[in-house]
Amino acid sequence: MRSSLLLDSTFKQTLLSLVLSTAVAACAQLSITPKSAQRPDPAVASHAIAAEPVLPTEVAVRDFEFSPSSVRENSSPVHRLTDLFRRSSTEERRIEIGRAVTASLSGQTLKRLNKVGLVASRIPSDSNISVQDNILLVTGRLINADEGNRLTRIALGLGAGESKLDTEVHVFRVAHGERAEVLAFTTHADSGKMPGLVPSLGVGELVLGPITGLREAKNAATGGQKIYSTQIDRLASKTGDQVARYLSQYSAEEGWIPRDRAKSVRLAAG
Repeated sequence: MRSSLLLDSTFKQTLLSLVLSTAVAACAQLSITPKSAQRPDPAVASHAIAAEPVLPTEVAVRDFEFSPSSVRENSSPVHRLTDLFRRSSTEERRIEIGRAVTASLSGQTLKRLNKVGLVASRIPSDSNISVQDNILLVTGRLINADEGNRLTRIALGLGAGESKLDTEVHVFRVAHGERAEVLAFTTHADSGKMPGLVPSLGVGELVLGPITGLREAKNAATGGQKIYSTQIDRLASKTGDQVARYLSQYSAEEGWIPRDRAKSVRLAAG
């Protein structure tokens, strides 16, 4: 009887993992909203304006800026309990999450840009390297990086407890020390509205007892685990992919890459 219960528990844990990975892949919502670029004064940016059609030596992606107030941790009870055992402050944890999100976003953007035939490099947030000349510079900021409530998202779904990532992006042509903004847009990514697991597994299957919850929290805090869920990391990666796709379209329009290398993007509904 005991072995049967253990087998049943193992099967349900495996099922849970499979359903979660499928849900993340299938239901994440992604979109880009184009904005009007702020055109510079020709009197102070004539060289940058003239260089716009010319292939830049590289595309430089600077890690996006963020403020701790724009980052929200996983609000599930287990995560909050884990925080009680950590020595870091709320602001320190938010900064760590924000840095991880921006690094993941930059990394995916570079990966996709290189695949379409553009030379790309990253400018880390803590870098003191000055911006080179004759480049396309990608900058941005995190408007909202919200991990949501992982337990609610898993249990209920349908948008409850969803993770969200919103960014604002500005792209500049840099030449002779001058900058001309050529693209401006915002991005949105969320974890989607797929139904949760309560209807299929029952409420009792997802409720942690106080002793179990305390043990899990201590293990997470003392074991050096990441303080952010892989969900927000996935959204950052998918956002980077959309940023690169939008840049590939601009590059194809300028004649820097063949048109068949330009990738489609998901534009937000009007």
